Amino acid sequence: MNHLLRSVMLLLIILGLLTGCTPMPWAGLSPTPVPPSPVPPSPTATLQPSPEPTATLRPTETPLPSPTFEPLPPTPTLAPVGAASRLQIFERTWELVRDNYVYEDYRGVDWDEVRRSFTPRVAAAEEPEVFYALMRELIDLLDDDHSRFESPQEVAAQQAEFRGELRYGGIGAQIRTLDEGGLITGTAPDGPAERAGIQLNDLIVAVNGIPFTNTEAFGPDGPIGTVRGEPGTPVTLTIRTSNQAPREVIVFRETVAMDAFNQVQSRFLPDLPVGVVTIPSFYVDELDTKVRVAIEELLAEQPLAGLIIDVRENAGGYVHLMRNTVALFHDGGSIGSTAGRTTSEEQRIPEGKTIPGLEDVPVAILIGPGSASATEMFAAGMQVLGRARVVGEPSAGNTENLYGYNFDDGSRLLLAQVAYRLPDGTLIEERGVIPDRLVDVEWWRYPPDDDPQLRAAVEELGFAQRPASTLP
Repeated sequence: MNHLLRSVMLLLIILGLLTGCTPMPWAGLSPTPVPPSPVPPSPTATLQPSPEPTATLRPTETPLPSPTFEPLPPTPTLAPVGAASRLQIFERTWELVRDNYVYEDYRGVDWDEVRRSFTPRVAAAEEPEVFYALMRELIDLLDDDHSRFESPQEVAAQQAEFRGELRYGGIGAQIRTLDEGGLITGTAPDGPAERAGIQLNDLIVAVNGIPFTNTEAFGPDGPIGTVRGEPGTPVTLTIRTSNQAPREVIVFRETVAMDAFNQVQSRFLPDLPVGVVTIPSFYVDELDTKVRVAIEELLAEQPLAGLIIDVRENAGGYVHLMRNTVALFHDGGSIGSTAGRTTSEEQRIPEGKTIPGLEDVPVAILIGPGSASATEMFAAGMQVLGRARVVGEPSAGNTENLYGYNFDDGSRLLLAQVAYRLPDGTLIEERGVIPDRLVDVEWWRYPPDDDPQLRAAVEELGFAQRPASTLP
């Protein structure tokens, strides 16, 4: 099983509630610390280690905090769960796995023995935190990088993220952990980091004077946990921009909307009639509509002769939103099927939803190890329909689809019940989507317009490229 999804992108979020009890299918969720899809291991770094900050560094001009800060919403408190309810939730969860889990051998786990060993532990787990941790441990035994058990707090956070309402206290930046520090891969528009002059591809080499790479010094939450914090409080970051000397920047944390990082983005490449649309997640309300709007804005700006769709950091989401997005480019058809022990469904693309003016525009899709679940179905589907060329690295190979079962206490079981197959019956689980053009490179180290995978996609669309202006 590919575990690369365990820490590609570290997003800073909080947790928080949901009730109900009907199953609904999805495939992976968005790339956040609340595990919709597992977080991949940090990519191997090749740059030289950054020098540790020296005592002679001087802070840059200190950004002043706003007079007031929006407070974070309170995290819901876990309610006590009585012994009878605990055992009922446990028994129902165990039965759902027994009867519906996609792998009949439970991936080598003796599921009957699990029941015997966990029952007394569940009965003794009087504290709700202990009980929900135990339920997470139960499902983690399956080790499929998809199935999981969520507490009411985690369910609430997932729902808030889907609605674009999730908030956290921090600097408003996305950070990728490398061997030499924390690479800034995105900033919230007009957020604290951006206003402090922190830019894309800057490297955090220290947090409050502690080297970013000294993870033990930061405790269990690591350097990312130290960067975030209460709105209105400062954090001192040692930043290195390109090959310049490190500098210290004091940033005042604010309440940041996670929605700032889940926006569909579009732009034209310099001097080319080629558009780039970045889809960060299929776990966003009305995602297909947002993609449509982004492409229609490109078409309104100037003629579009080629389109690149970037899903390299997209860890999945709802299958129906994925199908609706494919429908923007291809009218109907099948991209394969999902099947398990108890259910099977052909994955058909809706008709009558294609974007006018896009019919003859060639499309390339950028994928990589961070592309998982529903995103893999999207790339594979566009590939088998002949609607896009796929460029980059093989995807995660993690395509089980989840069914959700909600309990009366607000907790939820997300269970892998079906796996995706191509129209010819081929499973891409563990293998991933294989690009039409393989470009194995750490693309995030390059300026956006000199990204080698992006440049290869442009060539696949039939356009010559100007020479790369800047290389790392």
